[in-house]
Amino acid sequence: MIDRELLTELQYVLIEPPDGGDTWPSLIWTREEVLDAVNGAIRALGRDTHLQVARTEIALAALATVVTLPDDWLATASLVWRAADNTRTPLGPVDSFEGDLALPGWETTAGLPLGYADLDQSTLTLRLVPTPAAAGVLELLYIQVPPLVTGDLPGTDLPVDEAFTPGIKYAALGTLLRKVGRLLDPERANYCDRRYALTRTAAAIILEGWS
Repeated sequence: MIDRELLTELQYVLIEPPDGGDTWPSLIWTREEVLDAVNGAIRALGRDTHLQVARTEIALAALATVVTLPDDWLATASLVWRAADNTRTPLGPVDSFEGDLALPGWETTAGLPLGYADLDQSTLTLRLVPTPAAAGVLELLYIQVPPLVTGDLPGTDLPVDEAFTPGIKYAALGTLLRKVGRLLDPERANYCDRRYALTRTAAAIILEGWS
């Protein structure tokens, strides 16, 4: 499906004249608001489902306190520490508070990394917990920032498989129907949330199978 087809579907649902998303005569939403809702839905689908991941390796020196993430990083799917002897240690997400409870002094006492903290760091950076005592390599699987949907003529393909475009549609509708205004409709927005949840479930089945 191309982006203009999706925008037209949104116009039908929201009782706007269908024109590929170019105009919104009701003035309840602007074209920019609708595009923001669609792009936000695409990013959410990527974060929630991990349908598409990229891989990279980041070499780190001993005692490194900052790990710089790729410019197109959106979310982390998996992080593994590979030591010089090729021993690999999976790392889980933690925050500074958890690090302080589990390993007091982890910021100053170096050791084998057991986790990573990215919630209280600068954008596109993270820190290993504890600080690595020796050089090594981070094996990073991550979700990339998807290309922006612009809705410009003649239209471009959405950056997800067509099987998952209903999830984008309903996530975007949920956002739009929660806008404070004369068409605020929490009941329909909640229905859209449930439809989006079906897409997440379908993605989990595709990736992991029935359990």
